[in-house]
Amino acid sequence: MNLQQRNQAWPDDVFKRIASNNKLGTRHSVDLYNHSKQTASVTVHVPGTSSRTFRVSLLERACDCGQWRLSGIPCSHALAVIRQYVLDITLYVPECYSTIEYALTYTSGFFAPLADVEYWDEPNFQLRHNPGRRIRRRGRDVTTRIHNEMDWAQTRARQQYQAQDGAGTSGQGSLRRRRLCFRLFC
Repeated sequence: MNLQQRNQAWPDDVFKRIASNNKLGTRHSVDLYNHSKQTASVTVHVPGTSSRTFRVSLLERACDCGQWRLSGIPCSHALAVIRQYVLDITLYVPECYSTIEYALTYTSGFFAPLADVEYWDEPNFQLRHNPGRRIRRRGRDVTTRIHNEMDWAQTRARQQYQAQDGAGTSGQGSLRRRRLCFRLFC
């Protein structure tokens, strides 16, 4: 049974998204509603955190969260306003999401869905590997930087400092550290 026979307004994925947003909208409270401008202030109460307020404009089909403008499907804040004032949700979902437009996409002749792989034509070209393309190996990449005198001077200075300060793993410095630790803990 297809979507039009089921008398379904939107395809399943759009319907699930609206249902999910509607479920989230049950936690929201509509504080202020301006009938002339069709704007509302929606407060979201999240346990354990502070509440957030979003401004929803039904005329502009916009919300402060930005999801409604991005996808065209009303966000949970907009659905809270629509549900609170018992408005028709089909007026706020774009026509491109309707099952009628969905069916027209395939029946108009502009778009023909692809058949199974068995029916594809053989390509008239051959794929070749690009030897210039670098294949990434596991682990850290080896640096290609050329070391100069500054790098050697820094390494030498670090080694001299470790030898003088006793930060090395052997020698008098480590012996001094062991004696100090023994005095502190005994």
